Amino acid sequence: MPKARPTRRERGFALDFANQLAQMAVGVEAMFVGSALQREPHVGVIEIDAVARTASVNGHSVELALAGYLNRWVIAELERKALERSWLSGAVVTIQYVWTPGNGHQTDWAEFTAVAQVTSTVGKTSGTFVNTQPLVMGKRSV
Repeated sequence: MPKARPTRRERGFALDFANQLAQMAVGVEAMFVGSALQREPHVGVIEIDAVARTASVNGHSVELALAGYLNRWVIAELERKALERSWLSGAVVTIQYVWTPGNGHQTDWAEFTAVAQVTSTVGKTSGTFVNTQPLVMGKRSV
């Protein structure tokens, strides 16, 4: 028997999920990835698997508070929308960054472009968001 087509409501959930992840990934919590970038080039890629709670910077595994933050949101959002855990099979956010270090007297900044790829029972959906944030170069992110 063929699988039923997803409803407009279900597709809306998936699109909302992807858009929210992209926005949060480059929102206020992103300012705390600074210490993870200290030994990295000024242009690169951060990848976060919000389901597995893992992260990498330019292909190197790192621990980011942002990965935990996105994972907690995923779990809470599934519960809030009364969706089974099996509804979501993947939620990966790829963030391209351009880091502009301060000169000692100024704050470091980064421009972030996030693309969230969400895979659910309704298929694959993506959302994007761009933001510029100051960076905190302390220990919170790693």
